[in-house]
Amino acid sequence: MTHPFHSSVERNGAADETAEFLALSAERSALALYSIDALADMVIWVDQDGRYVFVNAAATRLLGYSEAEFSQLRVCDVDPDVDEAFWYSHWEELKRVGVIKIESTNINKQGHAVPIEITAHYVRFGGREYNCAIVRDISERKMTQARMEALHEEIYRLSITDGLTGISNRRHFDASLAKEIERIEASGAPLSLILLDVDHFKSFNDHQGHMAGDECLRRVAEVIDGAMRKPIDLAARYGGEEFACILPSTPLADALEIGEAIRARIAALGIAHDLSPEWGIVTASLGVVSTEDNEHATAQGLLTRADALLYRAKQAGRNRLEAGGAPRA
Repeated sequence: MTHPFHSSVERNGAADETAEFLALSAERSALALYSIDALADMVIWVDQDGRYVFVNAAATRLLGYSEAEFSQLRVCDVDPDVDEAFWYSHWEELKRVGVIKIESTNINKQGHAVPIEITAHYVRFGGREYNCAIVRDISERKMTQARMEALHEEIYRLSITDGLTGISNRRHFDASLAKEIERIEASGAPLSLILLDVDHFKSFNDHQGHMAGDECLRRVAEVIDGAMRKPIDLAARYGGEEFACILPSTPLADALEIGEAIRARIAALGIAHDLSPEWGIVTASLGVVSTEDNEHATAQGLLTRADALLYRAKQAGRNRLEAGGAPRA
């Protein structure tokens, strides 16, 4: 037989335990709700049609919409990358895999784009299906990425640029010519090449000084670069006072026009050269070669032929160009 006092104590103990459990549960619920609004990341619940069901304080703060305004919106109203078809495709994939992590963009109430990272979870709650997402503003990350990409691009640009003249360097020229040789083997389109050498440059440099010599090369490079007709044309400093041009999809006749324009414009600079016995000004000699009659040309073959033509131009009096097709491979 149970004593009435013991029963009373047991009931009181059970009641205390229940009260403690309820108090602890209430505290945990309060902490959970508080933490959701204390998070720097957005917590967003949407239904299967992309309608906003719940947003935390971070969402209203970062995107500028009130809770009431969010309740009237769908994901496709805020995310320019999401339309009806995309949303339902995304929903079906989320149901299939459970969790999806993607990057996208939200447009805030002020009309500004906010880059975001979304970790979406498929959740069933209260007999309904939801997309519960943690959404992070990654503006700073994107800015850092952009700065790093710009830095890498600048490093690459410097690695392929001649420091004195600002046009492409020999390294970039060699790599570009190799690529163009591969391209013409596939397409059969003509490729022309110009080699150019400033006449009597050593004597000019010795007489006028290195600063004048450097300025002379910069002005010559500017002329050559300005004569390029297409974005894919390449002007490069080949070495010392020698320059080269790669002219993709350019037949010999057009390359001759470009070469003659370069020759005439360099002479028109009128840079005094007292030690030039022929002309008294800075001039250049050019060798121009094309692959249009030889689809099996090689980079070395083109350069060898162009160099021979350049030498012939110098032997014939300088301030002129010589041209021809590429030799048979």
